Amino acid sequence: MKKFENIVIATDLDGTYFGTKSYIVGRNLESVKYFCENGGHFTFATGRLPLFIRKPIPDPREHVNMPAVLGNGTCIYDFGEDRAIRQEFVDSRDVIEIVSFARSIEDEIGSRATYDKGFVGYNFDNPIVKREYERLPDFMERSYLPLERWGELDLYKTNIVASDECIDRLYPILKEKYSHKVGVTRSASFMIEIIPLGVTKAAGLERLVKEYFDRPMTLCCVGDYDNDLEMLRLADISACPSNANDNVKAICKHCLCSNDEGVIADLIDLLDRENS
Repeated sequence: MKKFENIVIATDLDGTYFGTKSYIVGRNLESVKYFCENGGHFTFATGRLPLFIRKPIPDPREHVNMPAVLGNGTCIYDFGEDRAIRQEFVDSRDVIEIVSFARSIEDEIGSRATYDKGFVGYNFDNPIVKREYERLPDFMERSYLPLERWGELDLYKTNIVASDECIDRLYPILKEKYSHKVGVTRSASFMIEIIPLGVTKAAGLERLVKEYFDRPMTLCCVGDYDNDLEMLRLADISACPSNANDNVKAICKHCLCSNDEGVIADLIDLLDRENS
């Protein structure tokens, strides 16, 4: 039996597998290749959706060798077959209500929702929304529908964006008011994510591993922010980069090097020593 045959590594991308500004860390890529060649199973568990991975990673098949958990669990995607295995969408009526309410108490917020072909945005005066739209590659759609028409699209998730200080004020209010209807989490200091209720990276990974393998597996998860917490609690081995936030560091078994230095390579080195 190959040394990593019963091990799955699932990693977040931004702030974790990627270096700063979403570049591929060469050391990570080399270590993942070694891990997979020796029987390991490697995948992503990220807030990004398929199209949004293909800008930094044109061919994800060079990285993963099993389906991935995308959109914080809203889409399970097989890059080998280039198709979604399972998809879940947030109710647009909830999105419209929440974004309208958030705007009523914090007028600086912007919002953008993700669907299969791109973004639909709200409040293009917000510099974060404006910047994200300007950076979209040509193969993604940029929709400019008014908020009341967002129901015309199947939305995986909605992001409310603003300054860190604004999001700090808004997050507990939205979590208390709407957590009975939708999932409310944070994936960055400037962002609140609204996803379908009960949908998480953890739930997607747990189901994927059970369906994909016919034997018990050791699940290793790596993440850096609050939307990774449930996944890290699920893991048999939890790890984070040194740049992770304090909530993540508090629950991880291993705090390794920074995302710029190759935290996934650090984890694989650790597993290699334990399995030698």
